[in-house]
Amino acid sequence: MKTYRQNLAMLSAVIAFGCNQRKPEETPDQEIKTEQVTVPAAKDSIGEVDASKTVEGTVQEILNGKDGYTAKIETADKEVYYVTISHSNLTDHTQYKTVKVGETLKVTGDSWAMEGKNQITVRAIN
Repeated sequence: MKTYRQNLAMLSAVIAFGCNQRKPEETPDQEIKTEQVTVPAAKDSIGEVDASKTVEGTVQEILNGKDGYTAKIETADKEVYYVTISHSNLTDHTQYKTVKVGETLKVTGDSWAMEGKNQITVRAIN
């Protein structure tokens, strides 16, 4: 019984001292000063994103990925685009569909270049 009382007394002391800690007082005279900082865009091997672009072409090859695929498309003007299609990048994920080599595919998305190759992150399948 003596141990029980000692433990209870110790617990009460811990609670009492823990609850009596004072928080720093805030004075209304203090102003919070903020500063706006502009961070320049980072440049790397991936080119800057151009405006949204729509392309239509014939699927030349397909490279399967973790949550989608990249299709190599050749347009009627003989331009080649690598379009990345995944559930997470689509504005409406119910548009997701798989295609086969030789099929025609029309997509809209963010256009950019990497290592001299035209890339599109697909946002919509038309």
